Amino acid sequence: MADELPAGFVNHLRLSVRDIDVSGRFYDPLMRCLGFASEPRDDGGHAWGTADATGRMQWLILTPAAPEHAGLRHTDLAPGLHHVAFNARDRAHVDVVHEVLLRQAAEIIEAPSEYDDDPDCYAVFFRDPDGFKLEVLHVGR
Repeated sequence: MADELPAGFVNHLRLSVRDIDVSGRFYDPLMRCLGFASEPRDDGGHAWGTADATGRMQWLILTPAAPEHAGLRHTDLAPGLHHVAFNARDRAHVDVVHEVLLRQAAEIIEAPSEYDDDPDCYAVFFRDPDGFKLEVLHVGR
């Protein structure tokens, strides 16, 4: 079917977090800086969405962790999710995200720099309040 949209990579990412209010305050300025808009939810969580190049919505959703798991912290070297990488418009956008993170006293793993021995990759790496490793990167000069 010629008029069908191509399959995409990610429709939504849903993270279970220990403290929904703390995580909401962390993610809101970050996601807004990345061009996502906050959307109301009726389940006690938070969500931010943006349209991709085809017009389909992409989402980041936060859900409260079950009480029996609220004491756990994510580790990127255990089986499961290693990290999430968000695209930036350009290198300057990566630097702006870094400033947003510094204002929030986020744990910066690696300040904006080129990495992977590839001068076309420029990124900042950081952790959210639950220990999720996150990255904002621009690929290209």
